[in-house]
Amino acid sequence: MKLLKQDISIKYHLIAWFSLVFLLITVVTSGIIFSGVRETLKENIISELSSSTDAIRNMVQTAGRVSVRNRLRAIAEKNVEILAGLEAEVQAGNLDRETAQLYARKILSSQTIGKTGYIYSITPQGQVTLHPSPSLMGKDISEQWLAKAQASMLSGYIEYDWANPGETIARPKALYMDYFEPWNWIVSVSSYREEFTSLIDINDFRAGFDRFGIGPSGYAFILDGRGEVIIHPWLAGNVSNGLDAQGKELFKSLLGRRDGQLQYLWKDPQHGEPRKKIMVYRYIPELDWTVASASYLDEVYAPLTKLRNVLILASIAALLLLFPIAYYLGLSFSRPISKLAANMSAAEKGDISVRADIVGVGEVAELARHFNQYMEQLDEVRRGLLSEIEERIKAEQQLKLFGMVFEHALEGISITDRHGAIIAVNPSFSTITGFEPEEVLGKNPRVLKSDRHDAGFYKDMWKVLKERGAWHGEIWNRRKNGESYPEILSISSIRDENGDVSHYVAVFHDISDMKLKDQQIEHQAYHDALTGLPNRALAQDRLGVALAHAGRDKTKVAVLYLDLDNFKNVNDSFGHAKGDVLIQEVAKQLQIHFKNADTVARLGGDEFLLIFEEVGSEHEVAEIAEKVLRAFDAPFFIYDQEVEISPSIGVTMFPDDGETPGELIKNADMAMYQSKANGKNSYFLFTKEMNARVFKRIQLESDMRQALKDQEFTVFFQPKVQLGSGAVEGVEALVRWQKPDGSLMSPADFIPLAEETGMIVPLGEFVLETSCKAMQVFDGIGCSDIRVSVNLSPIQFQQDDLVEMVVSSLERNGLSPSKLELEITESTLMTDVQSSIAKLNLLVEHGISISIDDFGTGHSSLYYLKNFPIDVLKVDRSFIRDITTDASDAQIVETIILMARNLGIGVVAEGVETKEQIEMLREFGCELIQGFYYSKPLPLEEVITYVRSIGTACMIES
Repeated sequence: MKLLKQDISIKYHLIAWFSLVFLLITVVTSGIIFSGVRETLKENIISELSSSTDAIRNMVQTAGRVSVRNRLRAIAEKNVEILAGLEAEVQAGNLDRETAQLYARKILSSQTIGKTGYIYSITPQGQVTLHPSPSLMGKDISEQWLAKAQASMLSGYIEYDWANPGETIARPKALYMDYFEPWNWIVSVSSYREEFTSLIDINDFRAGFDRFGIGPSGYAFILDGRGEVIIHPWLAGNVSNGLDAQGKELFKSLLGRRDGQLQYLWKDPQHGEPRKKIMVYRYIPELDWTVASASYLDEVYAPLTKLRNVLILASIAALLLLFPIAYYLGLSFSRPISKLAANMSAAEKGDISVRADIVGVGEVAELARHFNQYMEQLDEVRRGLLSEIEERIKAEQQLKLFGMVFEHALEGISITDRHGAIIAVNPSFSTITGFEPEEVLGKNPRVLKSDRHDAGFYKDMWKVLKERGAWHGEIWNRRKNGESYPEILSISSIRDENGDVSHYVAVFHDISDMKLKDQQIEHQAYHDALTGLPNRALAQDRLGVALAHAGRDKTKVAVLYLDLDNFKNVNDSFGHAKGDVLIQEVAKQLQIHFKNADTVARLGGDEFLLIFEEVGSEHEVAEIAEKVLRAFDAPFFIYDQEVEISPSIGVTMFPDDGETPGELIKNADMAMYQSKANGKNSYFLFTKEMNARVFKRIQLESDMRQALKDQEFTVFFQPKVQLGSGAVEGVEALVRWQKPDGSLMSPADFIPLAEETGMIVPLGEFVLETSCKAMQVFDGIGCSDIRVSVNLSPIQFQQDDLVEMVVSSLERNGLSPSKLELEITESTLMTDVQSSIAKLNLLVEHGISISIDDFGTGHSSLYYLKNFPIDVLKVDRSFIRDITTDASDAQIVETIILMARNLGIGVVAEGVETKEQIEMLREFGCELIQGFYYSKPLPLEEVITYVRSIGTACMIES
């Protein structure tokens, strides 16, 4: 018989099953919770009983210790008073000391402490002066630990474990000692602690004992080792009195086990029925007492009754809530099934468009998906029929389209049968080849064959065509008029339904114009557009060929690297158009004078390269270089305007100065720069020492880039001091390179390279950012008036974003622009005066001060100086150095100071090192001094120390 009938709705099935499962889960869960809570309550009461028992034991032990200490102390002090009385008799002359000490030994020896305690005395040196045992009198016990302890303390209380002679187990013992100095005696009162039980007053800790309440009726009690009640809520005397056999056995077990816990049945005298009880007890060995705490288990488990009632009520409430939930779930299952049945009925009647809603979960949703898939397949079959009809229509349209493409395609198209006979061509075929259709139909495409390819070319073509079914490539064919032309040709095999070749289709495109353009592009790629000479790439290629020949024939090759001197001035003076004409004229002269040169090339700009093969010696090469210089003796004419120009030439030879084109050209370039350094209009033969210098420069550049990454650069600051007051008005930020080994590299060794390579830009930004941090430090110590000067290199000054970078750094660090002064060299400003004025005005508008550095070494005019928004002129150290010995230098410095004063510009004299220079500058009216006379450049911490040392008027917070 089935559990539930099939004709009952699914929602009622769910209600029944959910209810059964819920009841089962509720019963199991409630049992687990009930058991867990019961165990937790039991653990809690054991923990509470243990804590109470341990606390009572500690309280009793503490009270006992205090009582014993006080008792022993009273005895010791009383006996010392006795000794003091005897000593008084000695001092009065009534007794001699020996007699007094004899009386003392009798009095002290006659006393007993507890059952076995006694009084003894030793000296701090460890000699026994009094002891109940005559054998110990006068004995030296200084090596015993107790004697050592007493000698170090003289007075005080000691607890220790001690076993008398004949005893195997040490027992707790207490000792109190007091020092009687006139006799040098340490009087000690000693006894076992267990013998002082009578000294303990229960009332000392009864009040604290009563505070330990344990549940509604739980309590604590104390028994001694014989079962006598010390403290109990109602029992007195010996605990075994009035107890039945079970109770006596219980307490016997308790007293015998000393520490532990017990569960037992206990009949309270106030109640008739015995109840389960739990007890935790602890032993106090020095008192031979047992402390215990007990509580009834039914009081501990009282919360379980409430928990059981709560669980029952919660289960009933949850079961009542389950019925509507189960009903709703059943409805959610049955409703989509009913809808699906309706959809199937509609599909059965021929409605192919019907689809089921994917609702419900699990198998219901899966059934709806399968129904929809089945309907989709039916619909797909119907659409397939319609699609096939549409495809037939499209195929007809495509045939028409293919015919139009064939007729109007720009590429030439020819179709042959399997034997190679042409059966169709399009109009573009005739346009490209010149053959009309009737002239080639039925013929083989060989009618187009030119004489540019041999038989092997066509054999390989047909081999690829047969193996791959297609061939694509470049080929030369012949037009009807006999002209050969290049084309891109694609041939494809057309196969029938059996896979056999039925036709060949050839599509080709005339690339004559493309070939012509490629030749032009190739020429441009390897020739200079302005002069028509070979460019750098072609020159290197030709030089490589020349080196290969020279290496094989054991000959030499000479390379001359030319650079026109001061060509920039020509461009600036006459314009770039005329500069280009001059380059063309130079190229013509070089070609005319050196027709025997293997290559005359232009490398770019105003640089040329001459290559000579099979040269004999350096002397011959020198004569060639002299000839090049003479070729520039006559002036050049540009649009009837006479222009004089000269070259600087660098010379290298293979194999002496390099074995590769790149190496020879690079070394010739270095030699050319040396020629310029020697005065221009000359030539210089490369030497290996030059290569070493270049390597050193390359290594320095590499080290410098790594130093920027590793933050090896630091900033020093050199004070600017007011000549009148001696106060520090400002400092100049000076970059230093501190190597990992701690050594400092002079800026003169790396700043020029930084400017040449562009690394001066990130280095300058680092100096500016570090200077901003220094300004914050000055503000923090109350020296906010100190202005920091930062140098700008020419490359930095030319940066488009200079103003934005400077202002951004100040804003990022929360600084006023008035705290910053930018130092720019005179020559930098004069490079482009109008641009410099505009950029300086932008900086000044933001509140930044401007200082001209190295003033007097450039060529600025008073007019320009008047138009620059300058705050300070710095007189170059080259003038300051000799002002005391060179009258002309002194006059220049005095003139600069006077001029600046008339223009309202401040002056700083830098490089001041002597007292004599100071006095002369004071006479000239110079107000600010910078130099070693006052201070060398210092790290920030030392600058702060310097400012403090000279008493600058800053609000310095120590």
